[in-house]
Amino acid sequence: MTRVEPIAGFARARRAVAFRLGDLLRAARLPAMAIGCGLGGWLVARDSFAGVVIMTAALALLGVILGEQVVLARLAERMLGRPAGSLREVMTLAAARLEALDHRAAHAHPVTGLPTREPLCETIAADVAAERASSASPRLLGAIRFVDFDRLAGFDHALANCALEQFARRLVAVTQAGRMVAQVDRDCFAVWFGAADLEAARAEFQAIAYVAGHEMEIDGGRLTPTIEISAVSLPQEGQDGLALLLRATAALARPEGGEGGEIRLQALQPVEAAREQFMLEQDLAQAIAEDQLTMVFQPVVDLAAGRMMGAEALLRWDHPILGPVSPARFIPVVEALGLSERYGLWVLNTACREARRWADEGFGGMRVAVNLSARQLLDPGLKTKIERTLARHGLGAEALELELTETATMADAERTYQLFGDLRAMGVSLAVDDFGSGYSSLSYLKNLPFDKLKIDREFVAQIDQRRDSRAICRALIELGRGLDLLVLAEGVETEAEVACLRALGCHVFQGYHFSKPLSGRDFLALAADPSWRSRLNVAAQRPPNLHTANRHAEELTL
Repeated sequence: MTRVEPIAGFARARRAVAFRLGDLLRAARLPAMAIGCGLGGWLVARDSFAGVVIMTAALALLGVILGEQVVLARLAERMLGRPAGSLREVMTLAAARLEALDHRAAHAHPVTGLPTREPLCETIAADVAAERASSASPRLLGAIRFVDFDRLAGFDHALANCALEQFARRLVAVTQAGRMVAQVDRDCFAVWFGAADLEAARAEFQAIAYVAGHEMEIDGGRLTPTIEISAVSLPQEGQDGLALLLRATAALARPEGGEGGEIRLQALQPVEAAREQFMLEQDLAQAIAEDQLTMVFQPVVDLAAGRMMGAEALLRWDHPILGPVSPARFIPVVEALGLSERYGLWVLNTACREARRWADEGFGGMRVAVNLSARQLLDPGLKTKIERTLARHGLGAEALELELTETATMADAERTYQLFGDLRAMGVSLAVDDFGSGYSSLSYLKNLPFDKLKIDREFVAQIDQRRDSRAICRALIELGRGLDLLVLAEGVETEAEVACLRALGCHVFQGYHFSKPLSGRDFLALAADPSWRSRLNVAAQRPPNLHTANRHAEELTL
């Protein structure tokens, strides 16, 4: 990977100008000014070009006042520690010192001042060589990527550098003495643990990563860093420092290309849009702590029995500045940021607390449905978290239903089979959400122990007017009946849609036709409303329109 070091490049250009000017002045028999230019070339790695010109002029004037030999003697004493034989000797030493400065600049990051990959690789190589003949424990190299750097640089490069510098200072502050912290890429840092015990080094690296992800104060605002970590060890994984570093950083790589070597061109996001998106992500990281999340509940009704079965718990975010933010906007961001487990646990706990209230108010037979993401399914501790949450609120497992999309269940088939079996044994109900909108794999539906199939709104909308939607829903209802699954039609909005679905054999519904999502208090008020319960009873007693169902069936067989 090529690393750009702008400071070293500018230093060489300015030094060349100064030395060329010195050559011209010597040719013009003005050695005092030549000495000034030579020293200016030596200082250029630290000062601006204007500063070099000023220093040159000052030295030239000094040479006129004190005499060229006096200035030469003083420079020789300072740089050589002895008298100089000639101006060339002083100039040669100045050039050598400038090269040394260039070398050091190329091995220190210009923003953070940390060593770059070359010194790190040299240190790794030296440590390994010193222990090669011994039986020392494996060495650990950890890599941490500050993911937010590129995002910040997209709209404010100065702010990005400020955040990068503070992030680097934090890493150095929390890393024990004797470890080497280096910056090996624009947003990537490495920690070399030397001969530390492997397990102890891993634990220490986890602690470093934990602290690195804490909130930072940047330019009057707050930033919760997004980080990625990886670690590799020696000698099992090789004994070359550069190879070790490449392994560690490669594990952090985010895919940027398509399949088959295809390069995906991505449109450049406008500065304001990039800033707004980044701030939205930062606010999401703090939303739980700042009590900005709420839960609403949309009733699920059974018209065959004329009763409310429970409700689906739906997450809402009330941003302090933007106001209510659509779930379609913030839920994908939550998943992309890796916050699904944190948000999912909050939703599970809040939903179970509300279900406890239902039971206390006399509605103990109702069930609350909670959505699970694919990332939550991969959590090995999910079953334990569910058990503890139910116990904390004094709920039986039958009070909880977990909804999963088809895509989520396919993330890890073996783990999913095991988890579903455990949950079903506990008594938790399982529902496949938005069926028909994803892969629609019948083998998964057959093999996984689902209790309920939810027909996606896409097929329910205007079913009374669309022959294709009726055909799909009829097939899904028959499929559910054959697999002994309860079938729910979600998103119903009109009486005509309900009548058509009932005629096709579906009797469990969720949608605005019955109720919009409600706050916990309003949901309990609706459940206790005798007039609303009466309307459900009337609807349940109304027979399905068999004539309509038969006519639709005849249409489908034509």
